Amino acid sequence: MTRLFKLFTTSLVLIGFAILLQSCKKDFDQPPGPGDPNLVANTTIQALKAMHTIAGAYDVINTNIIISGVVIANDKSGNFYKQLWIRDSTGGLQVLLDANSLYATYPVGRKVFIKCNGLTISDYNRTMELGIKANINGAPSLEGIPANLVSQYVLGGSINNPANPIPVTLAQLGGFVNMQDRYLGELIQLQDYEFADTTVTYSDTSVYKSTTNRTIKDCGSNTVIIRTSAYSNFAGVRVPGGNGSIAAIYTAFGNTKQLILRDTSDVHFTNPRCSIFEENFEGIGANNATLVLPGWKNIGEVGGVLYQNAVFGPVKAAKISAFNSGVPVVTSWLISPAISLSGIAAPKLTFMTAGGFLNGNATFKAYISTNYNGGNNPSASTWTLLPATIATAPSSGFGSFISSGVLSLAAYANQTVYIGFKYDGGDPGKTTTYELDDVKILR
Repeated sequence: MTRLFKLFTTSLVLIGFAILLQSCKKDFDQPPGPGDPNLVANTTIQALKAMHTIAGAYDVINTNIIISGVVIANDKSGNFYKQLWIRDSTGGLQVLLDANSLYATYPVGRKVFIKCNGLTISDYNRTMELGIKANINGAPSLEGIPANLVSQYVLGGSINNPANPIPVTLAQLGGFVNMQDRYLGELIQLQDYEFADTTVTYSDTSVYKSTTNRTIKDCGSNTVIIRTSAYSNFAGVRVPGGNGSIAAIYTAFGNTKQLILRDTSDVHFTNPRCSIFEENFEGIGANNATLVLPGWKNIGEVGGVLYQNAVFGPVKAAKISAFNSGVPVVTSWLISPAISLSGIAAPKLTFMTAGGFLNGNATFKAYISTNYNGGNNPSASTWTLLPATIATAPSSGFGSFISSGVLSLAAYANQTVYIGFKYDGGDPGKTTTYELDDVKILR
């Protein structure tokens, strides 16, 4: 009995202790973040920027101006160096601080208050900056606020404030770059864009460490630069191949619009690309060799003259000419692989052509077929002429590449099609050369 009593007593004690622990346990909230300092902004970022109207000037602030804004970008990824970007409801602004690891003190979403008296507002080729005016080698320059003076001018406030990108269209960013543009210096977001070249990394990975421009485009004709430092921690990451939304700080260099990423998490290119089909001829071989492309048919239907590679420096294209063939009648075809337009309500075709060494009435035309059988006698199939704009050749040398225009293929929605490029010429008398590049079928 004594042993049983001890076991029973011990059990009660343990149970009671567990209950006591449970009753003492409490879910404490996370300690509150820092609050705002005892400062009140007495002007807006837009009003501050309005003080700077002459590009390249240095406007020293000598009144007790205070602005506040939320951090929208910092140096965490290395794509910005000794810079903060802040915003209020009226716009965004770059702030130069001569210090490293700013992201630790000023994370995205932290509110900051800046005492502007003694600082200078200027611009770097039309992108506004707030910093300290200095003389470098006898010339004025805008520099970062020295690290030992940062706390005198910049005071941190509350954290976790909203810092979402503002959805815009490229048209809203205007044509000529205006320093006072509402969106210049802001975190903006574009929708339905993609990288023009998906074979590259964001920036230079060589020993030269050059800041690099990459182009993004929409499904029309709009393009804009993504500019990335070779010192960013994502410089060597390959750009994504899809289409979607992208958030970035909108900047300018002269009249060139530039977007600068905070990091790759702001790029959401996970949707299908604009192009259902695309051939840029970048995979072709040596100049003047017979053109060979996977899936394409290169057919000398009459006269046996085939399309060749055209390689001139960085430009690679297909070319065709009856020149020096000795064949009086030439009919040559370059025909795409079968292209499915299933589920595409309004497909569109575009391509580029250039002409050279005009001689006679040789012609180059684009056609579409739904019943081409893949054989070497294309004329036996049904081909419909497309109303494409074709380059006119100069009498000597080559002209520039021009666009075919955007050709509607809506009549072929949900069908499988072939695009054929037909050349008719002859030697002598009809030997004009034509070049073809950037064949695309878009959604």
